[in-house]
Parts: sequence; structure tokens; C-alpha cells
Amino acid sequence: MAKSTLIAMALDYPLPARGGVGVIVESLLRYLAPEYRVLLISPDDPKELEPYFSASRISEHIRISQADLTRTTARGLADAIIQRGAALAHFHGGGNFTWGTRRGTKSPFPFLGSANVPVIFSAHQIGPLSAVYYPAERQHWFKLAFLPLIMGACTYSLWRTRQVITDSKHDANMLKRQFPLLARRINFIYHSRLDATENVAVTTVGRQKTVLSVGHVAIRKGQHVLAEAFSRIASRFPDWKLVIAGPLVEPRCSDWIERIRQEHHLTGRIQLIGSQTNPRELMQTAGVFVQPSLMEAFGLALQEAMFLGCACVGSNTGGIPELIADNQTGRLCAPGNPDALADALTDLLGCPEKRQRLGEAAHADIIQKGMTGQAMAANYEKIYRRVLPQHR
Repeated sequence: MAKSTLIAMALDYPLPARGGVGVIVESLLRYLAPEYRVLLISPDDPKELEPYFSASRISEHIRISQADLTRTTARGLADAIIQRGAALAHFHGGGNFTWGTRRGTKSPFPFLGSANVPVIFSAHQIGPLSAVYYPAERQHWFKLAFLPLIMGACTYSLWRTRQVITDSKHDANMLKRQFPLLARRINFIYHSRLDATENVAVTTVGRQKTVLSVGHVAIRKGQHVLAEAFSRIASRFPDWKLVIAGPLVEPRCSDWIERIRQEHHLTGRIQLIGSQTNPRELMQTAGVFVQPSLMEAFGLALQEAMFLGCACVGSNTGGIPELIADNQTGRLCAPGNPDALADALTDLLGCPEKRQRLGEAAHADIIQKGMTGQAMAANYEKIYRRVLPQHR
């Protein structure tokens, strides 16, 4: 491969939001081989990028949001990528219907494909077919009438990609069912920002009697279910508290949690602490970590907590069962079920020996499965080498 191969790397969320897409792109750039230079495409103000990336890795930045995409801007973005000499374009999206795929003419994928620039699309949350509609409250007749047209446009856009990558086997299988004609080019890579060289001491010593959850506070993330479950066992474990860290992005969820706090007189024991610059420190000291999502592509925060040796509980949904084997590397429970979650918490809060055993097993399993930033970058580089022109 020639030195300094330029690839375009595009993401649809601003990096300071610290969402899963941005975290993964940041990790990928950190661990890519040094012969790759990157043309970064994102909605960020260039002045805000320096804290996240080494200037030596980013050769140039194009500021655009997928919300700005029209036929003209999609073609313009493709032309800009081509003119700068990018050998490959790697798009990251928060879902399979991002980057204009609902309307094939609003996506840069076909324009790049026509110019023989290979396109890789990483879809980091595979949604149901209803997610093609925006707003979601479209009338039923509208959905029935336009679904074939929209799915045809999506198929057209994704057909011009060389690979569509999801975060988990679960999401890859869901996407194959949605787009059977594209099944052969759909695969998954376990995404991660974990450093394989880090030496982690797995122990319950120094861990506090804290149940921790990290993530955007929203109904989909299920923190309200966790608060309800904790309220049901709080009197049995008076020394424990629940800490929910993450930005409050859906007031309905935080209001729900507040009602639970007030009704059960747990204001001091259920804490909403907002965004944290270093949630890893919380994971290293928490007694139990919970990912109570109602739907989840994979669960990066859960993956990190397991890597750090924290005993974990997760919902049996999406890619979470690919992280947790019940009673072997953590506890699984039905999503949206506070009784089941309360039972799983009771099992762990009352048994420090089991927390230690599950924490040790979780850490070892993450390493064994190759869920690290280095492994993720190596897997993507294999795809890059396979689709780059000089390797065809």
C-alpha cells in the first residue's frame, strides 16, 4: 500500500456530544496504522476538534451535517471527497437510514460509487422499518403507500457501498432481513475504544456500594426502569445508592426518575449526575454496572465496565447478549421489566463473592473476544485493503 493513503471519514454526530458514533470514530483514528491520513467530515466547528484528535492524523476537515443533505449538497460532498484524492470513503451513522439513504438522491453513496470511490458504511444502530419515516407519527396509509419507494431508495444507496458494517451479530442479521439483496455485503465488527495493552487489576477491593449506569438519559436507554427496580430493593440494601451518569436528552425519562425518587423518598440515594468527563473513574469504583436499555445496538459503556472488571447487569436485547453470558460473565434480564432487574440486582448486591467472580470472567471474556480498539482498527484495515483500488 502506498504511504499516506487518504481516506474520508464521515460521522453524523458532533464529537463533543460524546455519543457512541463519535467515540468509535475517535477510537478508530487512534488505532489506525500510521500510513492512513484522514479527511474528516463532521458537523463540528473545526476549533472544537483539537481536544479529540491528533492534528497529525487529520489532514483536512469538511464541516457538514447530514441534515444539510440535498441532491446538490450530496453531490457536492462526493465531489469534494473525490477532488481531495480520497482513495476510500468510510461513513459512520447512528442508524441504517442516515446519510440520505431514505432518498437515494440525497445520499453521497451513489455519486461516490459512480466515480469508483469505494464506500464503507458503518451503521451503529439498526432500527426497525418504521424508522424510515420522519416524523415517526406518519399516518398508517402513508407508511403503507411509501414503504416500497423508501426501501427501494435505501437499497439503491446501500447497493453502492462495498461493505455495510454493524456493531453486533444481532444488528447484522436484522439488516440482512431488511435488505436481503445486500446480505452478502453486510457484516459486523465489534467496536471498541478499549486499549488491549492496558493492565487492569480486577478486584472488588476499593469498590463502593454503588449501582452505576452510564449513557444518554432517554426512554430507550431504560434508566427509568432501573430507578424503579432499585426503589423495590432499596430498603433491603440501605448502604447502596444508584448513580445515573449522562446527559439528560429526554426530559420525559428524567421526569419519570424524579417521580420515583420523590415517591419512594430516595432523593439522596438515586442520583442523576449529568455528563461526566471521565465516566471510567466511576466504573472503576462502582460495585455493579447496569445497562438497562430497552433497545441497544451493542453497549459501549457496558463493554468498558466489563473490561474494567465491574460486575454487570444488562437487558437481554440487541447486541447485549453478545457481551454478557447470564451467570457466567454477568446477569441478563428482560428489557423493561423492573421485577426481573430487581431480582438480578438482589443477586449481586447481596453477594460480593459473585461480583468478584463475574467481574474477573467479564474482563477475560472481553479480551478473548477481541473487543478492543486495536482489534477493531485491524478488522477495518482488512476491509480497506480489500476494497482499495490497488488491491483489487
